[in-house]
Amino acid sequence: MSQRDKDENLDQGVIDGFGHEWAAFDYAETETAEALDAQFSAYCAPIDLSQFDPATATAGDFGAGSGRWSSRLAPHFSLVYALEPSDGASTVLRKKFADDPRIVVLQETVGVNSIPVGSLDLAMSLGVLHHIPDTGLAIKDVSRSIKPGGFFLCYLYYSLENKPLYYRLIFKAVNLVRRVISSLPQPVKRVSATIIAACVYWPLARISKLLTKLGRNTSNFPLHHYADMPFVMLSNDALDRFGTSLEQRFSKAQITEMLRAADFDLATLNFSEIEPFWTFAVQKKK
Repeated sequence: MSQRDKDENLDQGVIDGFGHEWAAFDYAETETAEALDAQFSAYCAPIDLSQFDPATATAGDFGAGSGRWSSRLAPHFSLVYALEPSDGASTVLRKKFADDPRIVVLQETVGVNSIPVGSLDLAMSLGVLHHIPDTGLAIKDVSRSIKPGGFFLCYLYYSLENKPLYYRLIFKAVNLVRRVISSLPQPVKRVSATIIAACVYWPLARISKLLTKLGRNTSNFPLHHYADMPFVMLSNDALDRFGTSLEQRFSKAQITEMLRAADFDLATLNFSEIEPFWTFAVQKKK
């Protein structure tokens, strides 16, 4: 029996779906590098990566996918565990990091893995734990691998509590579409996502970019955060958004309570004030 067979806090269909996604969007080309750098910088707003010693510090990327974030962690750490349960994405990771001794690929789950207990200076999980059935338990599992005083950098889908009513109503309509598309066969999901990216994401993103140039506030304009992203990233995110059957969203208060239950020091909790929401960093109790 494999380690992932022992972990009951997972949805194998979701894992397989992401395996297909990251095999298709492996980000091996360089045209997305600048946009990915900007996105990673936004994710890291709540934490200063320069505080870690690249000669001795250890990190873990929980749900590494294509490795796009693991590769950006590597310059700051002597060792990065790229944890990924899916077959498709693990194949991408092994190929991508075959010549990088700093990155160790583990085809294992958040709940059951071989990362030593209390070993990580930083655990990172960006856009992953909300796709696990019990996100609170997953956070506890991640916490187990962090050393006392170590950091947790995480991005979880938020419940839109800071958005106006019309924005939340649009989301509810979109969520109904997601439920339909996510139940379709994988090839159909990918085609559907590409059509949505071309007909919805790209036009709205470019309109937002134009409005920004005209000096308008676009913070409540749908998909404004895609304004400067290339089409391949729009397609990837459309597949991520509409192709996944299990999706959960959390408020700041709910995230805070999950962190409290997982033995993190809430006095160190830092929620990012820029998108994507909610990204946060917090230290484990010493």
